[in-house]
Amino acid sequence: MTGVFALRNAVSRARQAPGTVVHGPTTSHPGTFLPLRAIQSRSLADQVFEQLAGEIMTERYAPGSSLPAERTLAEVFGVNRHVVREGLKRLEQIGLVKISQGGGTLVLDFKRHAGLDLLALMAEHARGGKDVASVWLAVLEMRAAIGADVARLCALRGSRSVKRDLTDIADRMPKATSSQQLFRLEVQFWERAVEGADNLAYQLAFNSLIKGSYAMGSLAEEWSASELRHNGYRTAIARAIASGDAGEAEAQTREMMRRAVIVFANNFGLSMGAPAHGAAPEAPRAVSEGGSRARKIP
Repeated sequence: MTGVFALRNAVSRARQAPGTVVHGPTTSHPGTFLPLRAIQSRSLADQVFEQLAGEIMTERYAPGSSLPAERTLAEVFGVNRHVVREGLKRLEQIGLVKISQGGGTLVLDFKRHAGLDLLALMAEHARGGKDVASVWLAVLEMRAAIGADVARLCALRGSRSVKRDLTDIADRMPKATSSQQLFRLEVQFWERAVEGADNLAYQLAFNSLIKGSYAMGSLAEEWSASELRHNGYRTAIARAIASGDAGEAEAQTREMMRRAVIVFANNFGLSMGAPAHGAAPEAPRAVSEGGSRARKIP
């Protein structure tokens, strides 16, 4: 109970000075601390969901541990229990927790229970350096595996309209005046290619990859633009698809995308022999090492 009382005191101080960071011991990790600060955007339930998801993905709450009770969470975040309950249900839907009938909330191993929907959240909660790089490398590796087959299928199944659009987009890429514009053309190119491949599973996987890329913001834009400029954009892939040469489309895509994986890994000092996801992305450090990131919601 000592930790809960200290947590309540921390929340009280946060309310007196919105926007500042204060600390109190966490319930699941005695001896670590919980920075609390006001945040202003998104719905209350979204904020509860995102903060708790971040705590779980950074393993502040390890698999097999329990989240604090709804009442405690409601006090920490400064919201009612209905809001907390809604946030917890969303965590359960994406495979981060399991809610028991008695009201307890068990933290699950997201690497075993969650799906690709979690990718964008992982990208959002990764913070700098190899945290972001490891997530982006995983995206690039998955893109290389899927992209080659998408190009092959699009060459076989794509309509004339799709193939014409791909050629047009590829021709516009060298004329892009900014990395942001080039990144948008890259997204458009693969949107049409996936559409032409006519594979639902690839479409859903592509949607998750794009969400993850957008969550990384300028890093994704700059890296994608650099990759395109150093690999002749997507001209060779578009031409192979347009001509219906499935083997050439697959080979060109695989070569370009595997090269991008190798270059990226070398640039960030990541081993190609190690899992791309690495360890769970770390949360930004608070004043004390090991601090969690839950914050009061105004």
